[in-house]
Order: sequence, then structure tokens, then C-alpha cells
Amino acid sequence: MLKVLVTEKISEAGLDVLRQDPEVQLFVKTGLSREELLAEVRDVDGMITRSGTPLDPEVLDAAKRLRAAARAGVGLDNIDLAEASRKGVVVINAPTGNTLAATEHTMAMMLSMVRKVPQAFQSLASGEWKRSRFLGRQLSGKRLLVVGLGRIGTQVAARCRAFGMEVSAYDPYVSQAKADRAGVRLMEDLKGALSLADVVTLHVPLTAETRGIIDGEAIKACRPGAYLVNCARGGLVDEAACAEALRSGHLAGAAIDVYDGEPPRPDNPLLADDIREKVILTPHIGANTEEAQSAVAVIACSNLLASLKGKPCENAVNLPFVEQSLPEGTRAFLSLARKLGYLAAHLSREPATQLKVSLRGPLFSPAEEPVCFEIPYHFSPFTVAGLKGYLEYSHGPEVNYMSAPMLAEDKGIRIEESRTGPGTWRNQVELELFSPGSREGISVSGTITEEGRQRVVNIGGYWIEFIPEGTVLLFSNHDRPGVIGKVGTLLGRAGTNIANFALGRRNGSGLAVGALQIDDDVPMPVLEELKKDVDLLWAVKVRFTEDL
Repeated sequence: MLKVLVTEKISEAGLDVLRQDPEVQLFVKTGLSREELLAEVRDVDGMITRSGTPLDPEVLDAAKRLRAAARAGVGLDNIDLAEASRKGVVVINAPTGNTLAATEHTMAMMLSMVRKVPQAFQSLASGEWKRSRFLGRQLSGKRLLVVGLGRIGTQVAARCRAFGMEVSAYDPYVSQAKADRAGVRLMEDLKGALSLADVVTLHVPLTAETRGIIDGEAIKACRPGAYLVNCARGGLVDEAACAEALRSGHLAGAAIDVYDGEPPRPDNPLLADDIREKVILTPHIGANTEEAQSAVAVIACSNLLASLKGKPCENAVNLPFVEQSLPEGTRAFLSLARKLGYLAAHLSREPATQLKVSLRGPLFSPAEEPVCFEIPYHFSPFTVAGLKGYLEYSHGPEVNYMSAPMLAEDKGIRIEESRTGPGTWRNQVELELFSPGSREGISVSGTITEEGRQRVVNIGGYWIEFIPEGTVLLFSNHDRPGVIGKVGTLLGRAGTNIANFALGRRNGSGLAVGALQIDDDVPMPVLEELKKDVDLLWAVKVRFTEDL
């Protein structure tokens, strides 16, 4: 029998999935104290939680038999994912169950904002009858900009088109084909897109790239009198700049469900009395519908049960194989493949439509392949790791090994995998990205040295060798005297110390590729100055964080 512990209230629809299985012993025990929780988890095979049950190292250590834990929701703040992976516990969430709820809440916020519904209710409830105060706007005929054309953004676009809106989208990681299927115009420049929109709605994850994507400069680029909706993630909008734009009249209204710090503090700029007539604020309730809560419970319980029985399982947020059971050398190549995908994403200038992974050497023979769960795709874990790294650049660390192939399919990315014998190195991983607008693909490859160190060994046909750790400044230059000195001088003026330097040449090309490992960050003005240098074809900064 499989013993499953449910520690928080979830929809009965999810519990019924577990109750109806004759192999499951279900225990629903909510409101457990710390001591009670530590006692209850000692002999359970699976757990269902929400945000109120901590799965920290102490709890995971006490749960000796635990094989899978599911969160009936999206966030994972209460789960120590690294510790769960170390102990071989599959962690599952339910990211798709709230798609329609979030979509409809976005529409509710948008309509309420342009028609001033909450303010009109407050006025009427206080005894007033001042219809002239609440002159609104129609959505029909207005221009909408969807920032982020993922699941929710696509659904919002479809509904707004039905309202008669002219819909465009900004998403540098979406292909033109997907935009065409969604019936939206794909914009190449965010500020240009903002300048044309009457209404802007955000539907992107919070990553290093998207944090503060709607900052003071972006808001200045907005069309005067535009409306802003954020039901995606707190931290995407500079709240102080937004409040000031509302105060000045540059923005006509803002509808916000998520905040940079929740719950928002009393001094949050959006709570100021003088802009209350122009804002609609809700307490992160985008997923709070009966249907969504039922859906996430069913998804969490169904996938937990599948995982416990060794069946295909979606939405696992850690490895779809027990990483700790792999030999050390294999784990190192898994990490390397992920870094190569992340590196390739930085070098790509357009959304990829094809990813090719070449696995060279005896490590990648079928006999040596890591043991995986039965998963609904048939790629090597190294291919999935490379794909995960590529997608993490645009979608953040919430991309997991289970969802990466499905996300790639949604984006129209074709995946090819090949295995060959050894080449220059005994074992080597190579990734190539292809996009419609480029004549040739972007390729990166790497290996693990005999000492167990990761190395990037080739970029675009240029043989080069550097360690993918910390901050790396990569650039391509005309191969002539003085270029490297000029780069070093610029970095020196900025107080940036060079820890290591590698240069790769390709015979007959007249070009070279350089890799500078930097002790500190490269200031953005310096990077922009390097990009403008006539001797450099391109320059990018890659920060390999500790979890990569």
C-alpha cells in the first residue's frame, strides 16, 4: 500500500483521485504542529501540501520513505528543492491548473479599470449618485500590447480580440508562426510597442531579465493616457514609477494583482490616497476560483500517484531521474549540458526553431544511459538539460526537466539528438540552435576534463577553452592588434578585474572569439560601449549562477 499524507485543505476533486485508488492509504491531517508533522512524515510514501507546510531539511530527513511530494499550486517557496533532489524525492506542482482563472482575472481587472467599477461602487455605497465622475473607456477599437505570449498571454489575446481590440505582442522568445496562430502582431522592440498601445498587460515570469521590465524609462515610452495591467508577477513593474505616472496623468490607470513584496507594505506607492481613483488593487487572487483550485488539486494528486507508481508524470520540478543515483562524471555532464544551453541562449539573436544536440563518446552509449522514470518523451537527460538551460534564459529557473520539452513543443522548437563516437575529447556535448532568420546555426560545445572540471571548448567553430562559472564576457572581434588591449582598458577604467582570458581563432576568417572571466560584474554602460566598438562584431555577458 502507498501511504499518502495530505497536510492542508485541498479540493475534494483531488482527494477523490487518491481515495478511489485501492493501492492508496490516504491520511488527511491539517493544522499539524511542527512536532506532529515530524512524526507523521516518518512512514509516508507521498505528500500533498500547499504553502503552509514546510518541507525543509529537517522534515525531509524525518521522511525516510518519502518518494514524491506535490504542491497543489504553482509556488515552491515552502519546499527545499535542492534537499528534496538530494534525497531522491520527486517534487511536483500544478502550473497549468490556473491558466483560465488568471486569464479571466486579467480581463476582469482590465474591464474594471477602464470602466472604474470599484470606484463607482464605493461612491454609491457611500451614498453618492455622481455618474459624471465615472466616465469610462471602451475596449473595442483600442490597441492592446501583450508582454509575454505564453499560455496565459495567448488566452488573454484571444479574448481581447473578441472584444474588438487590435492585439500586438512583445516576446523575443516566441516565433512568428506562434504569433500568427494567435492572431497577433509580433513587435520587435518593447519601447516602440509600448508607445503604440492603449492597454498593456504583462504575462512573463520573473527572471533577472524581466525584473523591472516596466521601469521608469519604459513607462515614459508608454502612450500618454495608457492603461497598465499586471496579474503576472510582482517585481515586473517599478511601483514607485508607476504611481508617479498615474499621479502626473501619463498613465490613465493601473490594475495590479501582484506586488514586489507580498503582502504590500502600508507605504507601498500604489496605496497612496491621491491616486486611489486611478488604481485597482487585488490581493494576488488571480488563481482563486473554485474551478482553478479543483484543477490544481486534481493535477497535483494525479501526478503524485503516477510518480509513486512509476508511470508518466508531468510537472515534476526537479529531475525526472534521481540525480544522486548517477555516477559523478555523469552528473557533471548533466550540469554542463544545461550551462551550454544557457550560453547558447545568450548568443542567439532570434527565437530558435530547432535545437540539435550531439552526444559524442562512450558515456552517451545506451548501455551507459542514466536510469530515468518512464517519462512522456524519449530524449536523453543531457538533451533535456541543454533544452532546460536554453529556456531558463527567457523563462527563469521555474523551467524544469519535465516541462522543458513540452514548453519547446509549444514554442515550435524541433529537437534533434544524435550520438557518435569520441572526437577530440573522450566525451563531448555539442548544442546547435537554428532560427529562420539566420543562415547558419549557433553552436557551443563542452567537455569534462580528467580532473572533473567543466570546459567550454568551442563556440561557433572557434576552438576556445574556459570554465563556465561566474561572470564571463564573450565577444567576437576582428583579429588585429590592439583590440584586446582596448577591451582590457575599458574594463580597467570601470574597476572590473579580469580573472582569466581565452582567445579562439578560425583559420582564414580574420576573426576571433574571446572569453574574459570577470571577478565582478560588467557595468551595463561598459558593455554597451563594447558593443559599439568598430572592432567588435558582438559582445555578451553571461552570468553562470551557483544553481546552474
